[in-house]
Amino acid sequence: MHLLILFKLIAYFTLGLQAAEWVGIYYNEKYPGKCVISSELILNEGASIKDPTHECRQIVCGSHGSTIFQSCGIISGLPTTCRFGSFINMDLPYPHCCERTIICS
Repeated sequence: MHLLILFKLIAYFTLGLQAAEWVGIYYNEKYPGKCVISSELILNEGASIKDPTHECRQIVCGSHGSTIFQSCGIISGLPTTCRFGSFINMDLPYPHCCERTIICS
Protein backbone atom coordinates (compact mmCIF):
# COMPACT_ATOMS: atom_id res chain seq x y z
CA MET A 1 0.00 0.00 0.00
CA HIS A 2 2.81 2.43 0.89
CA LEU A 3 4.50 1.66 -2.44
CA LEU A 4 1.32 2.60 -4.33
CA ILE A 5 1.06 5.91 -2.47
CA LEU A 6 4.73 6.62 -3.15
CA PHE A 7 4.24 5.85 -6.85
CA LYS A 8 1.26 8.22 -7.03
CA LEU A 9 3.27 11.01 -5.40
CA ILE A 10 6.22 10.49 -7.74
CA ALA A 11 3.88 10.36 -10.75
CA TYR A 12 2.13 13.54 -9.63
CA PHE A 13 5.40 15.48 -9.53
CA THR A 14 7.13 13.97 -12.58
CA LEU A 15 4.47 13.38 -15.23
CA GLY A 16 4.41 15.99 -17.96
CA LEU A 17 1.05 17.57 -18.75
CA GLN A 18 0.31 19.35 -22.01
CA ALA A 19 -3.10 20.93 -22.43
CA ALA A 20 -4.91 20.44 -25.71
CA GLU A 21 -6.09 23.77 -27.05
CA TRP A 22 -7.95 24.90 -30.14
CA VAL A 23 -9.48 28.16 -31.32
CA GLY A 24 -12.74 28.93 -33.08
CA ILE A 25 -14.62 32.07 -34.07
CA TYR A 26 -18.06 32.24 -32.44
CA TYR A 27 -19.10 35.74 -33.45
CA ASN A 28 -22.75 36.65 -33.96
CA GLU A 29 -23.87 40.15 -35.07
CA LYS A 30 -26.86 39.95 -32.72
CA TYR A 31 -24.49 39.68 -29.72
CA PRO A 32 -21.57 42.10 -30.17
CA GLY A 33 -18.75 41.65 -27.64
CA LYS A 34 -19.80 38.08 -26.90
CA CYS A 35 -18.92 34.53 -27.95
CA VAL A 36 -22.02 32.65 -29.06
CA ILE A 37 -21.15 28.98 -28.57
CA SER A 38 -24.81 27.93 -28.88
CA SER A 39 -28.21 29.51 -28.28
CA GLU A 40 -27.93 28.36 -24.65
CA LEU A 41 -24.26 29.29 -24.13
CA ILE A 42 -23.32 32.94 -24.72
CA LEU A 43 -20.21 34.30 -23.01
CA ASN A 44 -19.07 37.87 -22.42
CA GLU A 45 -15.73 38.91 -23.87
CA GLY A 46 -13.00 38.08 -21.32
CA ALA A 47 -15.07 35.41 -19.55
CA SER A 48 -13.85 31.87 -18.97
CA ILE A 49 -15.99 28.99 -17.77
CA LYS A 50 -15.81 25.26 -17.34
CA ASP A 51 -17.56 23.79 -20.39
CA PRO A 52 -20.96 22.47 -19.23
CA THR A 53 -21.06 20.01 -22.16
CA HIS A 54 -17.78 18.23 -21.39
CA GLU A 55 -16.23 16.29 -18.48
CA CYS A 56 -13.26 18.63 -18.06
CA ARG A 57 -12.74 21.48 -20.50
CA GLN A 58 -12.53 25.27 -20.26
CA ILE A 59 -13.92 27.86 -22.68
CA VAL A 60 -12.30 31.31 -22.87
CA CYS A 61 -14.07 34.08 -24.79
CA GLY A 62 -11.77 36.59 -26.49
CA SER A 63 -12.38 39.62 -28.68
CA HIS A 64 -14.67 39.51 -31.73
CA GLY A 65 -15.95 36.01 -30.92
CA SER A 66 -12.49 34.41 -30.82
CA THR A 67 -12.90 31.46 -28.48
CA ILE A 68 -10.29 29.15 -26.97
CA PHE A 69 -11.22 25.64 -25.85
CA GLN A 70 -8.77 24.03 -23.41
CA SER A 71 -8.91 20.37 -22.42
CA CYS A 72 -6.71 18.05 -20.39
CA GLY A 73 -4.56 17.01 -23.31
CA ILE A 74 -1.61 14.67 -23.17
CA ILE A 75 0.15 13.36 -20.08
CA SER A 76 3.58 11.86 -20.66
CA GLY A 77 5.89 9.82 -18.48
CA LEU A 78 3.47 7.08 -17.43
CA PRO A 79 5.13 3.63 -17.21
CA THR A 80 4.11 1.21 -19.99
CA THR A 81 2.50 -1.14 -17.43
CA CYS A 82 0.08 1.61 -16.35
CA ARG A 83 -2.92 3.32 -17.88
CA PHE A 84 -5.27 6.11 -16.92
CA GLY A 85 -8.62 5.35 -15.39
CA SER A 86 -11.54 7.67 -14.83
CA PHE A 87 -11.42 11.31 -13.76
CA ILE A 88 -11.15 11.64 -9.99
CA ASN A 89 -13.43 14.65 -9.48
CA MET A 90 -15.11 16.22 -12.51
CA ASP A 91 -16.82 18.78 -10.25
CA LEU A 92 -13.53 20.61 -9.69
CA PRO A 93 -12.76 23.65 -11.86
CA TYR A 94 -10.47 23.30 -14.87
CA PRO A 95 -7.60 22.22 -14.86
CA HIS A 96 -7.98 20.49 -11.47
CA CYS A 97 -10.71 18.25 -12.91
CA CYS A 98 -8.06 16.70 -15.22
CA GLU A 99 -6.62 14.52 -12.45
CA ARG A 100 -7.22 10.85 -13.21
CA THR A 101 -6.71 7.57 -11.45
CA ILE A 102 -3.64 5.56 -12.47
CA ILE A 103 -4.08 1.81 -12.88
CA CYS A 104 -0.98 -0.39 -13.02
CA SER A 105 -0.82 -4.10 -13.69
